[in-house]
Amino acid sequence: MTTRDLETIESFFDRYTGYLSDGDIDGLADIYNYPALAVSPRGVLAVTEPQQTREFFGQGQQYYRSRGIQSVRAKDIVTDIEANEIWVGHLLLENLDDAGNPVGVERNAYQVVVDRDGRRRIAVTTPLDGV
Repeated sequence: MTTRDLETIESFFDRYTGYLSDGDIDGLADIYNYPALAVSPRGVLAVTEPQQTREFFGQGQQYYRSRGIQSVRAKDIVTDIEANEIWVGHLLLENLDDAGNPVGVERNAYQVVVDRDGRRRIAVTTPLDGV
């Protein structure tokens, strides 16, 4: 059995929130596993194509910018379990204005898998604040 040198989960979410902050839609599409699941109180959505991710985050960018949110940072990352190259946990996404001041927090849970190339990718995302 070999052990891979994996990106830390903190570095992974720094990369993820960097894509969110920069509006890097292609980076966001690339960080997800396909198929992936979006689980919310409204139901479960299978995300089978990167284009679905691009459309979702494209709309989200407009919404967040209209609310004065210019960047995002991950806080309070909690690992519930990590085994067999699957990470399960939750964290806070802190929304920041253009001066870096907090303007809101979102709680999310994730399941992150490692692909064949050794890259972490989001397989399941769940907003915990309701919709």
